[in-house]
Amino acid sequence: MIYVTGDIHGGCTMNNIVEWEEGKNLTHDDYLVIAGDFGIPWEFSITEDDLIYWIESRPWTTLFVDGNHERFSWWKDQPIEEWHGGRVQRLSKYSRIRRLMRGEVFDFDGTTLFTMGGATSVDREWRIEGYSWWPEELPSEKEIKYARGMLDSVYWEVDYVVTHTCASDLLSKTLYPYSGWQSPDTDRLTNFFNELESKLDFRRWYYGHFHIDRNIDHRHTALMDAIVPLGEGIPLGYSMER
Repeated sequence: MIYVTGDIHGGCTMNNIVEWEEGKNLTHDDYLVIAGDFGIPWEFSITEDDLIYWIESRPWTTLFVDGNHERFSWWKDQPIEEWHGGRVQRLSKYSRIRRLMRGEVFDFDGTTLFTMGGATSVDREWRIEGYSWWPEELPSEKEIKYARGMLDSVYWEVDYVVTHTCASDLLSKTLYPYSGWQSPDTDRLTNFFNELESKLDFRRWYYGHFHIDRNIDHRHTALMDAIVPLGEGIPLGYSMER
């Protein structure tokens, strides 16, 4: 089984995972995909080492797409390997925690998953470049071109999509009724996702970033605390106190 959830911010917002009863019955062949802002590694502390040990000791295997709050300067030096048909990086040499890289199409026993991490930090003006913010948070034109090539190779047809942000045309719908929903900022990534919305054949698209749990429509689900099986939306009546 594959499950999807939202941002954990280096362990700051993961009570949902700690309290996940269903996860106790999973195995290493089951996966939990985090839709960005994994945030590990970040501070390289003993506390963070304990958190990594806890995640590694879970029955399932943890996967993530990058968000905007990742230590990109560290990840750029990590080895890349192929796994389930796409490129990944591991947290360490033998780690079961894997970063699903940008623009990849993964095949899990016939179920295909397109991944494209990254987003723009709305709080970047209060962060320090190279310490708490990196320009690599937003995919380059080269990475977007690579993603188009991968989608060409599968004739623009996948089962599911996991990203951190969403298409420009979905921003207002996602943010409503919160502040800024009438004229949200767009960028080259959200505009690229507009292209995907018009060309890509998919069943459901999951994303984090906006700190909400909501089925935006019948094919798009924004996640924060909810943990849902791949292919399903948030159940009716779902609630989670943070």
